[in-house]
Amino acid sequence: MVKPLMEKLKIENDSWSGCETTRWINPDIAPLPPSRRTWGVVAYLGFGSIANLCISAWTGGSSLLSLGLTVPQTVGAMIAARVLIAALVIANGWCGGEWHIGFTMSQRVVLGIYGSYIDDAPVSKTSRPPINSLMLSIVWFGSQAWLGELCVSALLSSWSYNFLMLENTLPTSANMVTRDFVGFVIFQIISIPMLLIRVEKFSLPVAIANIITFFVMMGITIWACTTASGAGPLFVSGAAQPATLETSWAWVYAIVASVGNISAGILNQSDFTRFARKQGVQVPGMIFSLFIPGMVVPIFGILTASATMTIYGGEAYWNPLTILHQWMLDDYSAKARAAAFFCSLGFIISQLAENTLGNGFAAGMDLAGLFPSWINIRRGGVLCALLSWAVQPWLFYNTASIFVTVAASFSVFMGPLTGIMISDYFLIRRQRIQLSQLYTGSSDGSYWYSYGFNWRAFVAWAVGFAPAMPGMISAANPSVSVSDSMYKYYLGNYLFGFLTASTLYTALCMVFNVKGAGLQDDTDVYGTFSEDVALGKGMSPFLPDGIHQSKLEGEDLVTA
Repeated sequence: MVKPLMEKLKIENDSWSGCETTRWINPDIAPLPPSRRTWGVVAYLGFGSIANLCISAWTGGSSLLSLGLTVPQTVGAMIAARVLIAALVIANGWCGGEWHIGFTMSQRVVLGIYGSYIDDAPVSKTSRPPINSLMLSIVWFGSQAWLGELCVSALLSSWSYNFLMLENTLPTSANMVTRDFVGFVIFQIISIPMLLIRVEKFSLPVAIANIITFFVMMGITIWACTTASGAGPLFVSGAAQPATLETSWAWVYAIVASVGNISAGILNQSDFTRFARKQGVQVPGMIFSLFIPGMVVPIFGILTASATMTIYGGEAYWNPLTILHQWMLDDYSAKARAAAFFCSLGFIISQLAENTLGNGFAAGMDLAGLFPSWINIRRGGVLCALLSWAVQPWLFYNTASIFVTVAASFSVFMGPLTGIMISDYFLIRRQRIQLSQLYTGSSDGSYWYSYGFNWRAFVAWAVGFAPAMPGMISAANPSVSVSDSMYKYYLGNYLFGFLTASTLYTALCMVFNVKGAGLQDDTDVYGTFSEDVALGKGMSPFLPDGIHQSKLEGEDLVTA
């Protein structure tokens, strides 16, 4: 009974390339065929913008101002961070745009066939792998879903005063109130249909979400500045929050923290650049989204928070959902309710798009790489949503959670790994990948290395993140004291780790040669490229019947 059920649940074979689904491959982790590569410049503009047109981006300026920076210094740090992010995003996504493979497959290239599982496998109490993109995706899915809950609660409150003032029936130990629980359940339920949309078909929902959310954010900012008759006290010359670091290091930390906050997105960039119609179309949209909505939205947040200090007697409202609730508490009129309804609806759409694309699909891709026989992106995304309940995201916002500090510090691990990936692709492999070798567990494979592990990458990775560990521990537990130099190394961990790991990895690969470096397949095994592109790469083009046109005149080459 179990065996027939498992066979029924097994992922279907790839109808385009004829590739059979195995423990190493399924259609979602195979190199994408041209029919699924539908994203152009506009799609990448939407993809890049959705991460900046959400509540997290709106509140991003608050953490930088809390370091003691002035508004101009904060804006300068954000600009510097976005220059760095743009370079990293383009470089680390280049492999996906060229070879149309995702992050999980890129990890097989760098860490080895089995080594890649250390980064993607679920965390257990016994194994405790050092970095885990899958776990982070699940955690951040839950975190963003909780912000979505606030949006749903605001919308329902605009419909019913009784819901706005709903009596809490949950015990104090629950660390949330009944209204929050209802909103969270509803948001999770409406997330499921979004996760069932194919990634390549998701550009239209993202575009709609971006347009609506931008006008909602602009409307709230205009209301705040108009009501306060100006920008508020934070924009007074020289105004700053109490300093927590000396200015120079505060500025460095502001830049590194801004990069670190999206380090997971930088690391798995190839998961989305693989959907590019052709190499390079991802670049204009990504750059525009980083420097336009990526700068405008945090400034909206700072402007609004500063204005609310004037409106509400000195208290800054950083979360826009708090403002919506305050509108209704102050005046539950039809006008206030309508404003709260449309604004909360816009934020719901934004949170759905951001959470689905940035976390749900990312987790689905990781799970598809772990269990290709049984899980594709859509199944993995739904599983991510279900598992996100287990992380109890309400604790992140309603309690002093050490876990949040640790999760936010995961850039300690991601910076070095990103450096290794970029060095491996551009310097060691010279932008060539043997696609057929990614989907075999043979010890003769190019990415088998030593027992399935690329020890060079693991040594460089460990050397890259180890010096930042004392500072990370101290940040999570202030009772643990470390030297000033160690703590400052931690503050700049992403940059320091990136440079250290990439340099060491390149040196190790030069001393200890890497098998297959600089090589690619002779034939387009999976039907990844058009005939012209395949020939341009020096490959025999793919034919759907399994016959590959030889590069040699009049000769056909049959491949298995």
